[in-house]
This record gives sequence, C-alpha cells and structure tokens, in this order.
Amino acid sequence: CMWILQLFLKLPPGMVNVPERCLLAIRGRPAVLGCEFTPDPDLSSLVVTWQRQEDSRVVHSFYYQQDKLDRQSPEYHNRTSLYISELGKGNASLRMHPVGPKDAGRYLCQVSNAKGTGKALIELDYGALYSEPRFNIHVNSTAVTVQFETEGFPKPEVIWLGEHNQNLSYHLEIQDQTEDGLFYIKSSYEVQKPVVNVTFTLKNHLLNQNLQRLVFLSYGKDLLSL
Repeated sequence: CMWILQLFLKLPPGMVNVPERCLLAIRGRPAVLGCEFTPDPDLSSLVVTWQRQEDSRVVHSFYYQQDKLDRQSPEYHNRTSLYISELGKGNASLRMHPVGPKDAGRYLCQVSNAKGTGKALIELDYGALYSEPRFNIHVNSTAVTVQFETEGFPKPEVIWLGEHNQNLSYHLEIQDQTEDGLFYIKSSYEVQKPVVNVTFTLKNHLLNQNLQRLVFLSYGKDLLSL
C-alpha cells in the first residue's frame, strides 16, 4: 500500500476520505471498506458509487435514494451493501461478504451531493488462515516419508528443520485449484534413518500465522511407532 500513501500525501483534503487506505480482508469475515463524506440532510441529490480502480467495474451504486444495481458487475451480486441509515451522517462505507482472493485490489469511493463531489481510493488485500496441517506417513522398504497438507492464502513460507535446527531439503507442491481459490500445500520430507526427528513450519506472513509441528518417530523392519 506504500504507493497509495505516497499518492494521498500529494492530494489536498476533499469532501470524501477513507479512514483506512489499506485494508486487510480475512476469509470468513465481512470486509467493511470505510468511506466518509461531507453530509447533506437532503439525500435526493446523493450519488454513491463504488468501483474497481483497475478496470472501472461497478461494485455498488446508490442514487434516487435507493440502491441501483443494474450496472453492478456480476461477481459482486448479493455480496455488497451500504449502511443506508448512515448515509445522512456522511457514511458511505461498503460492506462485502463473503470475500475471496479475486476481491483484492483498489477500490474508488465516489460521492456527489449538494455539498460537492469527491472520491477516495482504498487498497484491499486478502488472506486466509491455513488450516490445521493434515499429517501422513508413507513407508517403503528403504525410507519413511512424512508429509503435511493444508490450504490457505497467500503462498506461505515452508521450512523443515532437523533435530539440530539445520535446514533440510524437502519436497513442496503448491496448487491453486481449490473451490475457494485457496492455495493447496503439500510438503514432505524423506528419511532413511531409523529415527525421525524433524520440525515442519508454515508461515503466512500476511496474517502473522505461524504453524509448527514436531515429528518424532522410530521404526524398524516390523514396527513403526509414532
């Protein structure tokens, strides 16, 4: 969001502003894109339009004292709303739910009324907490492979450490084909020793999520214990 901050530092204050110019939306929670304007008691001339700045897609429109969604981009159908009772107080905030990865981007809040016309820009980012990693063990005649699977957004940092905190070489598979648009992560480490003592770490830096799982097991020809 640094470029937005630089842009707004060069602009004089107007009748429209956004309390947060950079907003983080989290999967499963509504996102409220804040927008304030100089109010006027007479709503008959009020026009509020939310658009994607990148391609001018209409996200939500309000005029003639009611929502006007005939030009709304289809991907936002039944997902957006204004706080109608707050418009007279100068609140043009947009509520969006549910929110997905494709909603990340730049949004313009444009307001016009008897007091004037203005617009403000807000950047929306998106993140999804990674699910509890699912653990699997694969055994063959010469080695044991330990594996974790999980889904989230955006792409994480993955680390495997040995018992002395040394970095280990591992296999990582990333797919972005889940129904929710999340990244599917499958990571594994192969061991050819009779004792496994490793730590799997996944970091979602955007959401400050740090998942760490210790794997300790010993195995023999006829016995595998965890």
